[in-house]
Amino acid sequence: MAVTVVVVSGPIGAGKTTLAQGLARRFGALHLHSEDFLRKHGGADSRRSHQDRSLALDRETGGRWLAEGVLTALHAHGPGASGRTSRLLIVDAASSEAQLDGLRGSPGLRVVHVHLDTPEPTQALRYAERRSRAMHEHEAPSPVEVAGPCEERRCAAYQDSFEAAWAHPAERAVHALASAAELVVDTARTPPDAVLVRVASRLGLYGRTGERLVDLVVPGAHDGVDPRPLMAQLAPHYAVLFRMDGPDPSPSREELEDAFARGHRVLIESAGPSASGCIQALGIAPGRVRRVVLACRSEGLAFDWVRLREAATLNAPTDLAVTLTGELTRSNWNARRFDQLTDAARHHLEELERVAGAPVSFLAPSPEARHLIERRPW
Repeated sequence: MAVTVVVVSGPIGAGKTTLAQGLARRFGALHLHSEDFLRKHGGADSRRSHQDRSLALDRETGGRWLAEGVLTALHAHGPGASGRTSRLLIVDAASSEAQLDGLRGSPGLRVVHVHLDTPEPTQALRYAERRSRAMHEHEAPSPVEVAGPCEERRCAAYQDSFEAAWAHPAERAVHALASAAELVVDTARTPPDAVLVRVASRLGLYGRTGERLVDLVVPGAHDGVDPRPLMAQLAPHYAVLFRMDGPDPSPSREELEDAFARGHRVLIESAGPSASGCIQALGIAPGRVRRVVLACRSEGLAFDWVRLREAATLNAPTDLAVTLTGELTRSNWNARRFDQLTDAARHHLEELERVAGAPVSFLAPSPEARHLIERRPW
C-alpha cells in the first residue's frame, strides 16, 4: 500500500507549517521539515543559507535530495505504536519543480501537491510577526539558563529582511508551483481551520459522507426494557460501541469522523426513546444511520399497542428486539429458534411487526435469557 505524501509549497508566510501541524495533530501525519534535510548538508542556519543550499542541491541532485530525505525519514520512522508505518506524511515544504518530480518518481509514494498562496502584503505582515516572536523567544532566558540551539536556529532563520528573502531566486521559483498543484488555497481568504478541512477533504481523510455505518438500539416506550443483552450479542460486529448514559464519555466529533474515515461500524445504545435525539446529541448526520433497532417488552394480551405505534412513528425502526414476558414466557422459555415458538407467540410477533412496520429480528424468550434468538444474520 502506497504511503500518501502531502507536499506543501507556497511563499513566505502562506501558512505551510500551520497546515502541516494541523494534519499531524488531527490525523497523525508524520511532519517532515525540508529545512531539517538541508541542515544535514551543512552551512549556516539562516533563511538565506537554506535558500542558497536548496538551489545548489537541486543542481547537484536534480532535485532528488528532498525525495531521498523523505524516504530516509520514512524508513527511520518505521512501525509506530500501531505496529505499522505511518501511511500519511506531510513535507513542509517543496520549493522547485525538480523536487516535486523527484518525489513523484519515488516508488511506493502517492504524492499530493498542495500549494498555499497569499498576497505579498500579507506575507510581509506574517513574516514580521514571526520574526518578532522568534526574536522575543530568543532573548527571553530559559528556566535553566538561556535560549538553546533550537531557539538560536529559529532566530537565525528570521535575521534576513523580508525583502531579501522574497527576492531570492529560490523564493521567486515557488510561485510557479501553483500551476502544478492538485489544490491551491488562498490563505489570506481562508482561515487555518478551513484550509485544513479543504486539504483533508482532498485527501479523502473524512471518508464517504453518505456511507451508512451507524446502528442504533433505542429502548421502546415500555418500562423495564433492558438493551444490554442485545448490545452484548451485537458487539462483536462493531469496531466502536458505546452507551449514551454509560460511565464513559461520549466520543468527540473528531473520534467519530476518524471511525467513519476508516469505514468502522458504530453501535450506539440510546439513553432515551428517540433515535433522532440520540444522533443529534452526538452530531451524527441522519444519512449515516443504517439500522434502528427498537427494543421492547411484549406482555401478550396486556401489551400497549398504542405506545408501540407511537414509538415506531417516532423512530422508524428497521428491526425489533422483543423480550417475551408473562404467559408467553411460560410457554416458550425453552425455545432456541423461531420455529420452536408456540402458535400464539408467532401470531403475536406477526402483529407486532404489522403495527411497528418492522420485522422482529431478535427475540428473548424471557427477561432472564442470556442469549437472544436471531432470525437473520446480522
